[in-house]
This record gives sequence, C-alpha cells and structure tokens, in this order.
Amino acid sequence: MVVLSSEQLWPNILGLVHWHKHEGGVQDLCIYYTNDPVRSKQPAERFAAFASKVFPTIRVHLPETPGGTLPQDVFDQIVAWQKQLPPRRWIINATGGLKLMFYGAVQAKELPNTEVVYGELSGEWFHWRKTANGEHLESLSIDRSETDYIPVRYLVQAQSGVAFNRTWHCEKPEQLPVNQLIQYGIETGWNWPQMFARIGRPNEGQAGFLFEKFVAAVLREMGIKEVDVNARLEEGNGQSVQEIDVIANYRGRILIFDCKLRVESEEGRRVEPLAVQIRQAAAIRRDIGGIGAKLLMIRPGRAFREQEKLLARELGVDILDCAATLNFFRELARFCGLPGALPESLQKAQDLLDGVKSQGCQEAFAKSSFLGTTSGAEPRRVIIRLESHLNKYMEETGQDWAVYQMGRYIYLYYKLPQTIPADACLKRWQEILAPVAEITRLWAAKGGKVALARLIPKVDSDQLRRFLSHYQGRKLLQ
Repeated sequence: MVVLSSEQLWPNILGLVHWHKHEGGVQDLCIYYTNDPVRSKQPAERFAAFASKVFPTIRVHLPETPGGTLPQDVFDQIVAWQKQLPPRRWIINATGGLKLMFYGAVQAKELPNTEVVYGELSGEWFHWRKTANGEHLESLSIDRSETDYIPVRYLVQAQSGVAFNRTWHCEKPEQLPVNQLIQYGIETGWNWPQMFARIGRPNEGQAGFLFEKFVAAVLREMGIKEVDVNARLEEGNGQSVQEIDVIANYRGRILIFDCKLRVESEEGRRVEPLAVQIRQAAAIRRDIGGIGAKLLMIRPGRAFREQEKLLARELGVDILDCAATLNFFRELARFCGLPGALPESLQKAQDLLDGVKSQGCQEAFAKSSFLGTTSGAEPRRVIIRLESHLNKYMEETGQDWAVYQMGRYIYLYYKLPQTIPADACLKRWQEILAPVAEITRLWAAKGGKVALARLIPKVDSDQLRRFLSHYQGRKLLQ
C-alpha cells in the first residue's frame, strides 16, 4: 500500500485498517512525503510510528529524501517501490497530498496489478482501476467504525504534533448506574458527592471529577469502546503539557469532551472568562485531535450568550449549556453521531429528565448562577430592583416572559412588543393562561417595553408548573 502524507491522517488510517482486515492484509506500507515539515514530513513520521504500534508485522518504507510535489515525482517513486519490493497487488491511497500529487498517484492505475482509491472527509470512498474496456471508477463502502478498536492514545499521537513523543496518562471509564444517578441527582438537587454516595461510592472526589466519570460512563453505555478519562500529556520530567477531561475514538473521529460544572460568578476570578475558554477549546481540538476532530464544551452551570454561541460556531466548537441539559442524552448522541435510537438504559434516563422538564425544571446536572452574577440597573441599594435579573433570565432562555413567586403571590413579568398595544398583550396572556390562572395587570413601564401582572391560580402549583413548561424557550407575543 502507498499513501500520501498530509495533516489529514484519518483516510490513511482507515484505509490501512480496512485493507489489512478485509483485502488479504498489508505486508508493506510505503509513505510518500515532501519537504514541508508540518504538512507532510512530520505527519509521515507520526503515521509510520502509528502503523508500527498497531500493526507490528507490516514493513514501513519512507523515501530516504523528501519527494517533490509534481505528478511525475509521485509516479516515479511508486514505480521505484514496485521494483524494489516483490511482485504483489498494489493499493495506492491518493487521498493525501496536493492536487498535483493526487494526479500523479492516480496515474499509477496504468501500472500492472495496481488500483487507486480515494477517500473524502465526508466518508465516501472511490476506487479506480484499469479494465479491458478502459478505466473503471466505482464507489466503495468502508465502515468508519472499523477503527473503533484502536486506543485513543495511538490516534492522538498520530494526529497531533503536540502529543507525538510525549507520554500519555489516563484512566479508563467505569460502568456506572446512569439511571440511578439521574434519579438521585433529581432528588438531591444535583449534589454529585451525595449522588455517588447513594450508589455506594462515597468520598471519590470533587463534583467536577465525578461529573467527568459520569460522562465517560455514558459514552461507554452508548457503545463507544475506546474512551479515556482525565487524560494527560506529560514531558519526560513528568510536567503536564495538556489535560483533557474525556476523549474518545468513535466512527473515524477523535471526540473531545470539556466537562465543567462552573458557574458564571467564577469567571474572571477562579477561572478564565468563557470567551477565553472557547478559544482554548478550539486550540485543543485542532492540536490534539487533528483535522476532523470534534469538541463539545459541556457547561451545565452556564448559559451561553448569543455572542458566545457565535464565537463557538466560528471556531468549530460545539456547546451544551444549562439550557440543553434536560436533553442531555439526545444531545450527546447527536454530537457523537450515534446511529439509531438511544440504548434502552439511556432512554430511561432521558425519560427521567423529560419528566422533570414537564414539571417546569429548566436545567440539570448543576445549578446555574442567577441573581449573584447579574449587574444591577444601578449600584446596590437597600431596595433591590429585580428587572435586570428578570431581563437576563429572559435573554438566556429565549423567552419574552418570566413567572416568579414571592411568598404566596405569583407574578408574570413580560415584554411589550412595539407593534402590539399593551391591552392587546394583556388579553393575549389572559387567553394563554385561561385554563390555569386569572391575570390582573399591576403596571406597565412608562417606556412601554415591559409589564407586570399578578397570577391568581385556578390549579395547584404542580399543575401550573407543568402548564408553563410547555411554553419554555418561546416568545409568546411575537
């Protein structure tokens, strides 16, 4: 087999695994590289080391000097390898390299017993070969899960110049009763030490570390075989270069999970601001996972603002914040690309979250900060103004309303659209809430932007919460 070295190594890795497993085995691996140290030479050295670790019986060949980037340079080296090695069937993987190099690799289909293959980043593969009637191009079906058995550390060290030649330390995930932990989380208000104590695992560390264990156990329950927890890259002197909470190998990708139970009030004091965390996560995804890796920032105690969501999208970072935690297992499966439905055990856990959502809960796994992190409309005084806190809540939830309780009384705080008169807004709210409450308007702001009304429930508190939960995350007056 011949491969063209480039920064994108997954097609070379998947091709090597597939042809070694299904197509009679690979005896010799020939790696073509150029004098570009970052984009070709160093990836070639890392891929050669990877192949020797995973397939020790395969003989690996690299040219003594870097090759050129012209089609004839590539073609001539393939011919030289075929003369040097015993006669056999040749597979030329033309995926890597520059376009001119690709053209030279494709021309090798004219050689005896030689076929050319090419893999797209989307997962599609194609096969060229010479026939009696000319050239023949056909699609190939290669299952991306064929590499799922390879240890994460081998893949990271192949993909990443940061990880190559450094020591990888990690812990392996344990099987945990996920369904029970969710139930105990609901009962304890997501007190992780108490949750683990209830399953017979007391004194096992701080909440954040327990949450990492939980995420890793969920991935294993999904059927992902290769998962590492608390992974660390270290120099020879033991100094840590990089730490990763949870990392997995699944369906032709490195999946990285940045799991933190932090709240907004910690940012800028104990930890970096969220925008800095997003940029750091993007760097880790690129430096550790290589091209094609995915990273999920899991922040149950934090609501991402629109500008933070936009920054994450621009940098290729996925997020799961407090607003998405009640869909946790669905979101995790979507991010990982899990085919089919959730396993039955995880579906039961998701059903528990769906149940508390229907009762009016808006987050799980942590308690996000609310009043303690919002700047007030004025310096703090003896009389507390709630508007800024309520406005922040509406911004984070994507709603134009908020219901809150003080003592025995329940209030509805809502925005007034400029295009709808205040009386029409009140009437609309009376129609929406007619099955569960009567509404009396208390005041409307002079600027005509917000209003406050008192709710007089016709049902008990549980029924009112379940009713309002159907409208979570919605603007009802637009």
